[in-house]
Amino acid sequence: MILMSLVLMNTGCEEQIAPANIPSKEGKMVEVSLNIGFADEADGATLSATPSTKSSLASGRQAAFDMQLLPAVRTKAASNYPNKLYNLDIYQYKADGSHLKSFTVGASVDPGAAITSTLDYNDGNECQLLIIARGATQAVTSLSGKSLSEVRKMTTNTTTIENISATDGTDINNMPYLLYLPKVKISLDGKLVSPEGTDVRLLLKRLAVGLTIKWTFNVSGYTLTEVRLMQVPKDYRILPEGENLPPYGTMYPTSVSEFVDGFRLKGEELAKVNETNLWMPANARGIRNDVTYPTYRNKNYAHSAATYVEFVVDGKGNGQRLLYRAYLGGNTTSDFNLFENTNYNWTINLKNANYTNDPRIQLLDLTPVVSSNLQTTSNCFMMKPGTNICFNPYKHEAGVDGWNTYLTSNETISKTIDKVEILWQSKDAGTSGDLVMGYVVDDTNHKNLVNLTNESDINNALVHVKVPVTHGGNAVIAAYNGSTIVWSWHLWISNYVPVGLSGTITSVSRDAAIQAAQNATKEGMVHVYGGISWTDPNGAFYNKVIMDRYLGATRAGIQDNLLDAVRTFGLLYQGGRKDPFFSSADGTGNETKTIYNGDGKEMEIKRLNSTSYGDVAIQNPASFITGAQISTGYGWDGDTKTIQDPCPKGWRVPSNKVKQVGTNQNDRYTITNASQQKESLWAGFGSQYPYFVAQRWIPGINYTTEGGTNNNFRYYNGSKLQDFTDTQASDIVGSGFIYTGGSGDKLDLNSLTDKSAFYPAVSLRENGTGNYRAGGSLNVNNNTIYMWSSTLEGASMHIYSVEEKMLKVCHYIGVGHGFSVRCIQE
Repeated sequence: MILMSLVLMNTGCEEQIAPANIPSKEGKMVEVSLNIGFADEADGATLSATPSTKSSLASGRQAAFDMQLLPAVRTKAASNYPNKLYNLDIYQYKADGSHLKSFTVGASVDPGAAITSTLDYNDGNECQLLIIARGATQAVTSLSGKSLSEVRKMTTNTTTIENISATDGTDINNMPYLLYLPKVKISLDGKLVSPEGTDVRLLLKRLAVGLTIKWTFNVSGYTLTEVRLMQVPKDYRILPEGENLPPYGTMYPTSVSEFVDGFRLKGEELAKVNETNLWMPANARGIRNDVTYPTYRNKNYAHSAATYVEFVVDGKGNGQRLLYRAYLGGNTTSDFNLFENTNYNWTINLKNANYTNDPRIQLLDLTPVVSSNLQTTSNCFMMKPGTNICFNPYKHEAGVDGWNTYLTSNETISKTIDKVEILWQSKDAGTSGDLVMGYVVDDTNHKNLVNLTNESDINNALVHVKVPVTHGGNAVIAAYNGSTIVWSWHLWISNYVPVGLSGTITSVSRDAAIQAAQNATKEGMVHVYGGISWTDPNGAFYNKVIMDRYLGATRAGIQDNLLDAVRTFGLLYQGGRKDPFFSSADGTGNETKTIYNGDGKEMEIKRLNSTSYGDVAIQNPASFITGAQISTGYGWDGDTKTIQDPCPKGWRVPSNKVKQVGTNQNDRYTITNASQQKESLWAGFGSQYPYFVAQRWIPGINYTTEGGTNNNFRYYNGSKLQDFTDTQASDIVGSGFIYTGGSGDKLDLNSLTDKSAFYPAVSLRENGTGNYRAGGSLNVNNNTIYMWSSTLEGASMHIYSVEEKMLKVCHYIGVGHGFSVRCIQE
């Protein structure tokens, strides 16, 4: 061990490593004097070279607003910095991030005070240091004993930081400051050595971004009705995890972090101010070198999670609403970074309503939507971005004679629909990006996005829906009778257009029909699998194809970046219910908000305890029902599609009629007879079936050695394929399982085609709570699959699942869980 004496100097001192007083090397203990202070606050206006944002002042007559990043008004006054280093700690880690040493320096350390600390010599190997002043009220809890990966998941007390005045620095003593040294060595002669020339100056940086926003409004004929700061990281993270994504370069926090509104000013509150000062977490969203002109600084070039100010402007008497979007960042038009320990002073001047020539402005059409694109009614509508549809809400493709028998009786209306509104919607980049439906006129008027006409006419009633051009996502719209929801529909917004087999399918025509369906499918694939249930004319799935993704997913297959990996997760469903719930935003058990109302405000998932589904489920489509059982006549079970089925027209939840062998649910058995295999969706996923269980683990069975051979089903750990029986717990978002025995036949990851069926591992929701499943030896988030079938087994439903090196086909479970669905041709 090395004994180190740390001398803490005043802010602004020259950082240096003082000569050491070195005792005998035999004891491997050494004293060293170090200077630790506060780094100077950076000014965002001086970080970048020209051309600066000031060039927008000369951007021409077409620009509707100007943006300037001016020198920050803050000065290096005493109130800008804590007067002491409060709750100062030093943490040491090995190169692999494992914890080595934690040392508490002191709760209140005066600058210049000499202290001693012992740090691990680490056998002379490279290590990492984190020096942190956690603040006078400890906005950051102790990191003692935690690995670096655990530290990266920690967040600070946001309220503590928000209560510090961003104007005059009142309570600045509560602000955390830190310095992270990722590559250093501790030498026996008392020095911190940088193996690769890394800067080892011991100057701590403020955790927060300082942001000032001023605006002027001079648009004739229009009124400024709201100013909102959008896509601010929710959490202050000590060491946020980042990503590198072309063409932006290095960014942090990750794209799947939770983002919130920094503020929303409207009404009397807006009338009183034209400036705001605040702290926010760092949001470094990279550099776009092709953004060379101020009006290019728009959503077509900015990363989906970049922070921006949006101004809502209403025309006086012309029914127009304009959304001015001003992206923040550094002092060049290409810089979308907001860094910690940096002050940004933005002034934005709105000067005209020239939205036709300035792509930073969106015209929001407030007129009621009317569509002539009539669609057959189902519980899920697949819509391409930028399209509109209409449908009769009283009809249903799976209903008796095409009617929704819950809303009608004998072809007359039994439950009249008064209005249709947006219940919830996602954004097109998961936790950030654009609303997939857009903004409604106001809380009482959603007609610009969903409009109901002829509501009392059973034959001519229509719901009209319009979605803007986005990268896709999901939404649920609800029909009301008074204040009661009487039905709801899922909008699956994506460029994916799956096509099923058509015509009479025979052994002669089947291959050609499959190829025709694959060729006709847009932005993805449809699959057939290679087992007997698919290839035998009497197999349950012989004349069908299955989608290449989970219901609600906007991507399919193995992805090369974090955001697109999350887009493969799709949505979660309780067994027998038609309405979806959002799945994990980052593959973990964190309840990250990913749904929003018609005004773009975050919503939380509700929990509702009920003993049955029935009316409760229909009237509460946004509530996860805990402890429920399927009511009589409710659910997905049967040989034909039901009106509760969540899949779009022409598709349904696949069946699973493989029955348990024996009466004891702990029985050990295999599926060996052809009739059983003909009922299994996953027949042929291995050349020999593994053992299956109904619900419980079988004591004494080694599934690795007795589980059969699965040479068509392999585990993807985030970077490579490995044998199914080598599956290990993984925290990597986008891991899962890939099947190559049907439409695709390649085992080499580098040669996999779009035809290979990929099953991303998605965290489930628990039956009794609605919470995401947390990690554990058998319940790890990212190496398990749970996928519903439509088949009832008493009060439970059959699923297809993969758990801990074991593929399970005959597995039934309580309907209250939230699992994935993959739709098969009806």
